[in-house]
Amino acid sequence: MICELVDVTKEYPMGELKVVALAGVSVGVDAGEFTVFAGPSGSGKSTALNLIGCLDRPSSGKVLLDGKDVATLADEALGAVRARRIGFIFQSFNLIPVLTAAENVDLALRLAGDTENRAARVEKALVDVGLQDYLHRRPSQLSGGQQQRVAIARALVKKPAIIIADEPTANLDSTNGEAILELMREMNERDGVTFLFSTHDPMVMSRARRVVKLKDGHVVGDERRA
Repeated sequence: MICELVDVTKEYPMGELKVVALAGVSVGVDAGEFTVFAGPSGSGKSTALNLIGCLDRPSSGKVLLDGKDVATLADEALGAVRARRIGFIFQSFNLIPVLTAAENVDLALRLAGDTENRAARVEKALVDVGLQDYLHRRPSQLSGGQQQRVAIARALVKKPAIIIADEPTANLDSTNGEAILELMREMNERDGVTFLFSTHDPMVMSRARRVVKLKDGHVVGDERRA
């Protein structure tokens, strides 16, 4: 099992009250899965991804990555796990506007302290997502779909254990959204890349091999497909 939440609760203070985002959730993901955490706003799906992605810590319970409880790590060690073992794809792309596509992808390797054969790896990552002719263009010179492809290349270039995609099609039209999903599905099938999404988009859910449904901080369904 590549990652696992074990009896995880996450609470956020709101004045004198506490908002329970996750309430004793236990769920694991195997290597090579193409899995969606689905549910309406406030269901806890993004919170679950943030915990698996080492962007947050649980109020209680364990967050296991490759069998190790990352929630117990010091901030510096947690940051290193995040930089080296996890790739992120966000709905807003999160590209740096003054950098070219190649420079945005290269930044992921720099942050991970991975200096070996960087230029060739960056180029291959962009070729793999169909952007071989756009290496030196800045985000403002790319369409939304192309920017999301750069984000996918940035996530893939360091060969992470898992790629986390938080609403990856939310800012794309249906045509580009379908193309991006097809690209990620192809990488999952061809290269065994593990993808974990959050979404409430039926199109994304229809492409997943597993749908974990959350509601009010609880797992209310877990459907696996062929």
